[in-house]
Amino acid sequence: MKLDKKLFSEQVLLFHQDLKTQDEVFEDLNKKLLAKGVVNDEFLDAVKKREIKFPTGLQLESGFGVAIPHTDPQFVNENQIGFMSLDNPIQFRQMGSDTEKVQVKMVFILCLKEAHKQLDMLQNLMTLFGDSEQIEQLYKCKSPDEFLKIIC
Repeated sequence: MKLDKKLFSEQVLLFHQDLKTQDEVFEDLNKKLLAKGVVNDEFLDAVKKREIKFPTGLQLESGFGVAIPHTDPQFVNENQIGFMSLDNPIQFRQMGSDTEKVQVKMVFILCLKEAHKQLDMLQNLMTLFGDSEQIEQLYKCKSPDEFLKIIC
């Protein structure tokens, strides 16, 4: 399963970041997305609120924890997926759970202008997440070129 290269931008593909909290992850990604004009000023607050209500952490069979934060289309100016890998895992709540936690090492932040595209993209990502070898390769990436060769 390959994703459309147009959905990614080098400025929002971040590798092996040393962050400590979910807020730091969201703030760092938001800064890059805002600078590119992908999202509006309300995006960060909306993503944080949505993550509290509808957690996006997933424990994959490969052993990796991933998160897929996103929010409503009115906070998005153009379709884009941001990516961040983390040197040290950050705790997210498991999707669909009030109590279970996931140690996340990769974050795919979805910025999609149409609500119906979110479901399609989530399904595409779930297919990707089922491929343990590809997930491991994505985590090891150190450059946008390397990342795009794997995912697109």
